[in-house]
Amino acid sequence: MASIPDRDQLARWRLRVDFGVIMALSALTLSGLSFYRSFLYTKHQLDVTVTEVSYVTNEGNLYMTVAFSNGGNRDAAILRVEPALWGRNREKNDDEWVPLSNRVHPDIPVTSPKMPAVVKAGGVEVVTLSAALDAERAEASRVKQGAAFLGIRVATMNSDGNLYLLQHAVAKLVIDSRGRIHGAEPAIHRSLSGFVDVEGGPPGDQLQSNKKTPFVWADERF
Repeated sequence: MASIPDRDQLARWRLRVDFGVIMALSALTLSGLSFYRSFLYTKHQLDVTVTEVSYVTNEGNLYMTVAFSNGGNRDAAILRVEPALWGRNREKNDDEWVPLSNRVHPDIPVTSPKMPAVVKAGGVEVVTLSAALDAERAEASRVKQGAAFLGIRVATMNSDGNLYLLQHAVAKLVIDSRGRIHGAEPAIHRSLSGFVDVEGGPPGDQLQSNKKTPFVWADERF
């Protein structure tokens, strides 16, 4: 004859059943959340961070490094990245970011890797820019604060097919009393959203130097 379980045994059995039900419900909830995040929930986030700007003034060579970090759960496309100089557009008779497209050497592309490029969800893409910029042209472009300004122009697209254009100052070329380049200072101290249209002319942002401030350097012109 089977023995009748006592109260303690019944309590332990109910505890095991309750624990099993809780674990099953938790697994079902996690599975549902995973499905939602993977197939239903969309997060678009592309951070653009300028990490370095180097202008070899007396050789006329400009180098920049830009990092793209995709913190979203969908791939992002970088359509174009180019260095730019704030200067006068003679056709429009207005100041704007003028792309720099001349190579520092025939074998060195202006943008590396070649654009367009895809930044996978959760991934990072580092882009290097190399362009020729004559010092006299840079000095002649000064329009504000006795300085010339270098910037970037970035075109992106999210997974929904929306297009964005980002233009922002990244470095200030300090001009001395002789009208010659004396050095350079950062004109940006933060990451920028790659999925927002930005028309940022000089002088750039006014934040204090921090962990997002790029290394900026330029030698004094002879």
